[in-house]
Amino acid sequence: MQRRTGIKNVDLIEDIFRHERELSDAVLESKIGTGGHTGGAPTGHSYISDPTAISAIRRAVELETVSLKDGTRIFKPEKWLEVIHAVKDWCSKDTLKDEVYKRRYLRRESYVTTCSDIHIVQQTYSLLLWDIRNFALQCAAQAQLIRVY
Repeated sequence: MQRRTGIKNVDLIEDIFRHERELSDAVLESKIGTGGHTGGAPTGHSYISDPTAISAIRRAVELETVSLKDGTRIFKPEKWLEVIHAVKDWCSKDTLKDEVYKRRYLRRESYVTTCSDIHIVQQTYSLLLWDIRNFALQCAAQAQLIRVY
């Protein structure tokens, strides 16, 4: 397990990045979910019983929250996925940043292993990680997922 930074927004972003696959699966499961009905009173007014319509409504409406398997609740999960994809696209333009991102968040390697494998010093690793985190913070702030003050 990697250390926490002690900075609330950075720790949040680190957690979101580490749970990307779980978050994506939870969003997909919520969007595809079966059963249920929408709208109206028991009198039948505004009641939609058409499964196709229910499915379309679920897919069109942005999710407010999803729960991960460990019980963690993520608010605005689709916006977080947009942030993750923006950061991945940005990192893919730089080989070292891309490698650090993949090894830290997808493979969950320690910095020692990463530095050794890609032949960089700890200071370079820290600077690359700082760049990735800062870009992620900017994306999250722009998406209004975090407050900067």
